[in-house]
Amino acid sequence: MVRPTIAKVDTVKYEMFLHRLWAIGEEGRSSIQKVTASPIVSQGGECMASFYTARGVMILACSGHLRFAAATSDAIGKLIEWYSVSPGFYDGDQLFFNDPYVAGAHTYDMMIIKPIFYEGELVNWIASSIHTADTGGALRGVATEIYHEGIRIQGLKVVEKGEFREDVFRSLTQQCRDPEYVGQDIRSQIASNNVCARGYLELVKKFGLEFVKACGEKIIEDSERMARARLRGLPGGTWSSRVFGSAWDRKGGGVKPYQVLCSMSKKGDELFFDFGGTSSQMDDTTNSTLAGTVAQIAVALTDFLFWDVPWSDGKFYPVKVSVPEGSILNCRFPAACGHAPGVGVVAKIAVSDCVARMLYSGGYKDINAPWQGIWYSGGPESFYGGHNREGLVVAQGLYDGHGSGLGAGPARDGVHCGGNMNIPSGGISDIERIEMQYPFVYFTRNHHIDGGGPGKYSGGTGSFRLYMVYGTQDCSVSYRPYSRLSEGVGLCGGYPCGVGGVRAVFDTDGSSVMARLRDEGDYPARPEQLEAGAWGKIAHPSEIKGRIPLPEFSIVADFAPGGGGYGDPLDREPARVARDVRVGIVSLRLAAEVYGVVMDPSNLVVIEEATEKRRRLIREERARQGKPYAGVTSVFPEQFKASTGWQQVLRFHEYLAVVRREKTRAIQCVRCGHLFCEATDNYKRYALRRVRDLFELAQRLVPSGEPYIGGYHEYYCPTCLTPAVV
Repeated sequence: MVRPTIAKVDTVKYEMFLHRLWAIGEEGRSSIQKVTASPIVSQGGECMASFYTARGVMILACSGHLRFAAATSDAIGKLIEWYSVSPGFYDGDQLFFNDPYVAGAHTYDMMIIKPIFYEGELVNWIASSIHTADTGGALRGVATEIYHEGIRIQGLKVVEKGEFREDVFRSLTQQCRDPEYVGQDIRSQIASNNVCARGYLELVKKFGLEFVKACGEKIIEDSERMARARLRGLPGGTWSSRVFGSAWDRKGGGVKPYQVLCSMSKKGDELFFDFGGTSSQMDDTTNSTLAGTVAQIAVALTDFLFWDVPWSDGKFYPVKVSVPEGSILNCRFPAACGHAPGVGVVAKIAVSDCVARMLYSGGYKDINAPWQGIWYSGGPESFYGGHNREGLVVAQGLYDGHGSGLGAGPARDGVHCGGNMNIPSGGISDIERIEMQYPFVYFTRNHHIDGGGPGKYSGGTGSFRLYMVYGTQDCSVSYRPYSRLSEGVGLCGGYPCGVGGVRAVFDTDGSSVMARLRDEGDYPARPEQLEAGAWGKIAHPSEIKGRIPLPEFSIVADFAPGGGGYGDPLDREPARVARDVRVGIVSLRLAAEVYGVVMDPSNLVVIEEATEKRRRLIREERARQGKPYAGVTSVFPEQFKASTGWQQVLRFHEYLAVVRREKTRAIQCVRCGHLFCEATDNYKRYALRRVRDLFELAQRLVPSGEPYIGGYHEYYCPTCLTPAVV
């Protein structure tokens, strides 16, 4: 694209402008949260206010839902292409847009876009974006085409020349189950745009139009310059990641695993992503459009690579993306894509995995293992239907998943319930607020035991929740087959996620449960107490149909994802493991079986001698069960391996490095010096590979009772038995 030449601007005034523009955007974003009816917006933070040039390039987005910021540029570009002549744009217009095949992830991502005029000239665009829960159409989980997923609008003036269009407003909201709910969401976006427009025009009057235009272009230029500088300081190379997810196989029945395969190459000051090999699009809602996928990539890059670069389109100019058409990340119209954010999580994990390893190779040690990993998906999801105790329409989604555990790093654990990749300023709803809007009574919401990925530094755990359906006769929830495979990634031998948690619906005898709650004052506080304490039994439908009813007094158990671990769990200090056991983050079983830490169950004190023995036995198991894929553990002869003079060239892993001796480059274990292969070869072929059944780690099946369909592949150094997997 041709970019305008940036005139030199006064540095001090520029900084004043930049910080004031950010403050105006934050005021606009907070206006959305004050006016909206959506708990996922007011408390979850799924909203965004952002500014764009007259040609539709994003100047700056404020701390909100990052996926929206990256998507809205595409929407404005299409509005300019389609409607500049007819019906045209006028001062005071505001246009509604929510087509995920153009911008955004799914129809629930709603944008309202406002052109800004000054003295008759269109000088800027402003956008407000939110995630609403209701667009009409079929309830979540049963759509097979985009047509089933509610209203899909490609730009419609809900405000025209400053006049609120009641006809358009009613046409939009009356297609939804709760017109007042959706209507308030729309009003909140209009209010945000008005706040941002007023503030922006005040800046124009204060600094002058030409200065403000130049500053906008400078923000974009600075973002690109800073992004390219970051990339130039990192080593060139190619990193790959394969992450798994699952969909509902509507035709064949049951679960359908899929893979996202990401290859990231860095050359000079540019970054290239190739998703060739990613699974084909699905026949349920588990798809993402290209626009949605690119927005998700932008989220991961903002979080993991360009965290200190202004959030404008400029920082993405050095990034090129290739996604095969017809894949799960670039579905063909009219495929349904209501579950695109879930697919996006898998894509973000793959991207952040590659970025983290590139940063480590570049000497950055304050990095994160990917997060939002989950031991298994499926069962009851977060999208409800029906009415609450007052007869009001249920507001669909619950977003406790915003409290996911964050990934660990080379020198620290992940943060428990730290947040969501999409929303740096996000949150989860208060339980009291949920109970007001939904037909639920919460028993508990607490830290999820064994939810974080084990490692030398453990991933943060998410939360779990137990609640009872109460005061409704028509509640239902989206329901998918259980995946039975782990969905996440750890770093340098850390586990992708924890093995704890129950996601299931429990049938109860309503009258006895209510009497027990009333007379005994007792209630279940952990998922394992539901069946053990005779509160209820797991109810799994014999046939998956996308949704199931939730009878009154049934109990739902659910949990939020966790963060990936970093490094070998056997390298974790026993005292840290003991602390995690005492605070309820790690179970005694996982402490012994994965971390190799044996504790006295009566006082939760580490038994040192037993711990040393247990860790020794685990290493012996690695040696006994592991086999090299290539049949040998090194390509080098013994006398060559034993020779000295190897110099480290690149440390790309906690336990691995590229070393050089004369003209030979090899991959070596940092801990013991074992040489695997030449630097251009795949070292995993020469590592000991052990394939573990997932049941061995979890010690239980998924709630449906089905066996796992995936295995956990572990790679170890043949000499010191340290994890040799990225």
